[in-house]
Amino acid sequence: MIDAAISVHELTKSFGKHPAVKRVSLEIRRGEIYGLLGSNGSGKSTLIRMLAGVLEATGGSFKLQGSTGYVAQRFGLYDDLLVEENMVFHARCHGLRGDSLRVAVAHSLSLLGLTGMRNRESRELSYGWKHRLAIAAAITHKPAILLMDEPTAGIDPVARSVTWEVLAGIARTGTTILMATHHLDEAERCDQIGFLEKGTLLASSTPTELKESVGAATLSDALASIVGKGNAE
Repeated sequence: MIDAAISVHELTKSFGKHPAVKRVSLEIRRGEIYGLLGSNGSGKSTLIRMLAGVLEATGGSFKLQGSTGYVAQRFGLYDDLLVEENMVFHARCHGLRGDSLRVAVAHSLSLLGLTGMRNRESRELSYGWKHRLAIAAAITHKPAILLMDEPTAGIDPVARSVTWEVLAGIARTGTTILMATHHLDEAERCDQIGFLEKGTLLASSTPTELKESVGAATLSDALASIVGKGNAE
């Protein structure tokens, strides 16, 4: 019996007659980073949005142990607020007040390299910096679980590496992270990865175990083999 922070049982979502997620089941331990891989339209975003409470599931169930932070694929904060104002608003929504709020906001801004931008309007930020602001806001209340939909999309390689170091540090404090990504180098750094294809979870294991299961030298080759087997069945 694992100490699961996220438990998903046969979770399903259909839009009309189109099944976007098909009876997905998985368990993610506390403090793990779990990466969801898959092509566009594979169901990654739909699965994360259900867990975040943005979408209602068609069937199945899930359980999250503890408070949650959510980073959407599209920027979900307010363009007309300053960077720091967005942070304060988000922190207050999660019950932070007074000195606790000020310390938490300052810490999150510093972690994501946003301190020097705190008085800029959020609309002025580039796509990549908006993603970093969204992450900073999501971690301000120190959530037990962090759900992220392609959080490093549009971020340059150096900033992406820095962001990953931040996420790894957050996970070491016990926060569980579930993230969708297109980057195989990010997937290699995850404790576990799941591969979705046409709404079906074809594989879920550590990157090393996944490669060994199909005798592949690289993660790219392993995923190609898994897709091939799935199409053949």
